[in-house]
Amino acid sequence: MTSVTLHAWDWAFLAWSLAVTTGVGLYYARRAGKNLSEYLLSGRSLPWWALGTSMVATTFAADTPIVVSEFVLTKGIAGNWLWWNFLVGGTLTVFVFSRLWRRSKVVTEVELIAKRYDGRPAAALRAFKALYLGLLVNAIIFGWVTKAMSRVLEVVVPPEQVTLALGALIALTLVYTALSGLWGVVATDILQFTMAMIGAVLLAVLSVGEAGGLRAVVDRVAAIGAESRRDVLAIVPTGWNAFTAAVLVLVLVNWWAVYYPGAEPGGGGYVAQRMAAAKDEKHARAGTLWFVFAHYVLRPWPWILVALAALALEPRFLGGDPEGDFAPGKAYPSMFRVLPTGLLGLVVASFVAAYMSTITSQLNLAASYLVNDFYLPFVARKDRPPDDRAQVRVARGTVVAVTAIGCLIAWALETAGAGWALIMEATAGSGLVLVLRWLWWRVNAWSEIAAMGASAVACLLSHTAEGVAFLERLAGGGEAAKDLVSPLRLLVVVAVTTIAWLAATFATPPVGGERLDAFYRDVRPSGFWGPVAKRLGVEPVRAGRDVLLWAASSVFVLGSLFGVGSAVLLRFGSAAAFLAAGVAGGVAVVALLRGER
Repeated sequence: MTSVTLHAWDWAFLAWSLAVTTGVGLYYARRAGKNLSEYLLSGRSLPWWALGTSMVATTFAADTPIVVSEFVLTKGIAGNWLWWNFLVGGTLTVFVFSRLWRRSKVVTEVELIAKRYDGRPAAALRAFKALYLGLLVNAIIFGWVTKAMSRVLEVVVPPEQVTLALGALIALTLVYTALSGLWGVVATDILQFTMAMIGAVLLAVLSVGEAGGLRAVVDRVAAIGAESRRDVLAIVPTGWNAFTAAVLVLVLVNWWAVYYPGAEPGGGGYVAQRMAAAKDEKHARAGTLWFVFAHYVLRPWPWILVALAALALEPRFLGGDPEGDFAPGKAYPSMFRVLPTGLLGLVVASFVAAYMSTITSQLNLAASYLVNDFYLPFVARKDRPPDDRAQVRVARGTVVAVTAIGCLIAWALETAGAGWALIMEATAGSGLVLVLRWLWWRVNAWSEIAAMGASAVACLLSHTAEGVAFLERLAGGGEAAKDLVSPLRLLVVVAVTTIAWLAATFATPPVGGERLDAFYRDVRPSGFWGPVAKRLGVEPVRAGRDVLLWAASSVFVLGSLFGVGSAVLLRFGSAAAFLAAGVAGGVAVVALLRGER
């Protein structure tokens, strides 16, 4: 990979940005140390713009631009449907679940288990998920974004200094995260997201300029794609092939079936944490809508432009050898060479900021799970519970422990993408029960336990030689069938998992009436709660307006996404049509919200 040299002004800007970020984080250390609510939830006082920006900053890791550009260079722009498919689930979270999370008054998604279910199965499920999400999942995320950051550092520092530079970044992030809690995480997220977007836009502008301008890039990429029989510039898949089939499966199934960090069905992880930390329900909803819009509409196009410019300058990046000098994953950092002194430091600082914002959120979230959902309910003495400051000290200690485990995983992972695949495949099929626990009174702890177990077992079996052979036969056999194995695996795992958790649900007793009544009174969910509403003598909550808001907001975000993309690709007629649809969806959302009582 082509390397670049940081000069004095670059190092000065990088040092300044690190100092400011650390200072902002440490500023909140005293406030965060008061009690666990301040440390983990910012005292439930976050405004919508802060919590939404913090969410999108967390999803903007050092690996994200690299992976998005890699999608473009291997599958075309339409390759981004591998993550764009979660958009529909994101708008569902905004208008159906964000208020429910805020009303539940939980600290973490795992605590919801204790409010929604009862008995020993609920306690066992809570303890397991606290350790699974707090230690394993968050450490894996730490590992994969750290692996990606090391690839960026390889471009700007000598190879023998990459480990030292990475260690310094981790140590600095660890210090202010452990001390300042969610207060410091959110405050630095806002600063880091601003820096990251400025860096991404600057790199896109200069990369396109280096390639001769936007028209030259579009024409050159179209010609390269035609030569290789690939429609690189298509925003949606064209023609009927294995990739189109895979995208169709993702759009129809993936967003509600797979538990993926930042796109959990019904909300979860740091998204649920930020919603729970909101000032009120309206701030939770508005902040989550801002997150969805910024995540899908604003962020990806500067990265996509850099990938297209890199391809226009060097056609060998198109579907290149993953291990070679022109591997698609190397295209984005290779464009650092167009940056002049000073701006190079800013863009490198933006990558550092993106990395740190993700790490801080994951470490704080891990502390939330391990302290709130494992240490306090299962380890701490009930006769002498720890005081507020002692709880905060335990939380800070867990941040250090998860950092150490994450470093080991980063060392063991071969690629950043290996972490993505590990998380997604292990949870395929468990998402539906996480949605329905809000909407259907009959779901119980055994439902979730069965879903998690069946999903893991089915996924494991599908990766055996016999499982792969079965999926290839199901796809019709032949060489083309291999490309359909992954989407078919998702469908099979989802089907098996759904049958398993439904069977477990009806084979086990429902949650006790007192627990269900308390949950319904506090949260007031819509859906299939007729028996509980009847027992309480209240009218069931209707979901009609929420469903309309979900549909209208999906049109708003999708129209905006396609409209901005079409404008970037100089397709102004399509851009006008898509943006008009987006505006219509936005107007419908505003009208429906005004009609609320």
